[in-house]
Amino acid sequence: MELTGPFVQLRRAPLRAVATTFLRRRPWVVAPALAVQAALLATSGAPRVQVTVVLVGFALVLTFFTWESWRGRRALVSERGFLASLLATVAGITMGVLGTGGIASPMLPVLFAPAVVGFAAFGRAGPGRTLLWALAAVLAALWAVPSGVPFPPLAPGPLRAMLLVSSLTSLALLWVGVSSLSDAYAHAGDALAGAGEELLATAEARHRAMEAMGAQVAHEIKNPLTAIKGLADLMAERAERPNDRQSLEVMSGEVARIERILHDYLSFSRPLDAMARETVELGETLRSFEGLLGHRAERAGVGLDLSGEALTAEVDPRRVKEAVLNLVLNALDATGRGGSVRVSWERDGASAVVTVTDTGRGMSAAVAARAGEAFFTTRAGGTGLGVRLARRVAEEHGGSLVFESAPGRGTRARLNLGPGAEGRS
Repeated sequence: MELTGPFVQLRRAPLRAVATTFLRRRPWVVAPALAVQAALLATSGAPRVQVTVVLVGFALVLTFFTWESWRGRRALVSERGFLASLLATVAGITMGVLGTGGIASPMLPVLFAPAVVGFAAFGRAGPGRTLLWALAAVLAALWAVPSGVPFPPLAPGPLRAMLLVSSLTSLALLWVGVSSLSDAYAHAGDALAGAGEELLATAEARHRAMEAMGAQVAHEIKNPLTAIKGLADLMAERAERPNDRQSLEVMSGEVARIERILHDYLSFSRPLDAMARETVELGETLRSFEGLLGHRAERAGVGLDLSGEALTAEVDPRRVKEAVLNLVLNALDATGRGGSVRVSWERDGASAVVTVTDTGRGMSAAVAARAGEAFFTTRAGGTGLGVRLARRVAEEHGGSLVFESAPGRGTRARLNLGPGAEGRS
């Protein structure tokens, strides 16, 4: 399938710029060279008919080059148009070579210029190969033409002079082509960088808009869900029939699951730019939600223990509580009835570290390596955003979040709050 769009245009732009620049400048290189060659040929003692034929050929070639230069000043040359021009140039130079001695012609070096310029511009693509095959065919044909057909070779003196002019002309044409190629790709690189920056800015703006809209929708949904869950819990307490109570408890559980997803999303989408560090006693900060977690653990049949040394740290307490809460909720979800979850905190060098350890199902090394990626989760109905938020909080504090786990052996999440969180026991 052929690619389309602005990036394809940027890919083609250097080639079109090279083609146009080369065709615009070519007459300024070729015209003086043809004038010198014509003078040398006219004074070489060559037959009049040979001189006339070659000079007419020179005039036609220069007229063609001038017309292409004029056309190139009005519009960029297409890839196909550039290839056609180079092939026509090879054909015109071949006629000049035949008129000045064939394979022994002093104009033979000029024959390589259009092929080399074209190959530099097109590379190994079809047009580049076409030019090389055309050059090979011309050289083979010139080799096959007998010496003296259609005109005799030139005398040694004029031949050497014309050979020097042809070599210099070929070098000048190659310089024009290669320098144009370098300039064109430099400009294309700048244009590509500009287009990439513009595309990135557009994508970021759209992402921020979608994120803001999603957060607003989640916030608007959260309030009615809280009311629904409260009513479901109240009705479950007052329900007389066991089936009704069970149905209402299922309803309350599903609402709680939706609330958890919304909480993860809102926490993930909330910017972390404004860090509000405070000097706090870390144990007191973490024990502040022990009641909430204790009730959740009791309902799940999981033992919960929060313990650690007296430790003062300079952190954003709200963010740290949010991160640890997400890690503990994940641990409770992964731990079956009869298991346990332990939250501890300690000093590690200049950092304060919070560790959440569970006796749950554990994770493979591959899953543990991906823990913290947004929307990656192995839990049905999960989002992966809670762990991602915890990792962001650790990174914002200059620390890290590391998981140690094995299938069937539980998980240990180590939240390092970085060197900025100076632990003091």
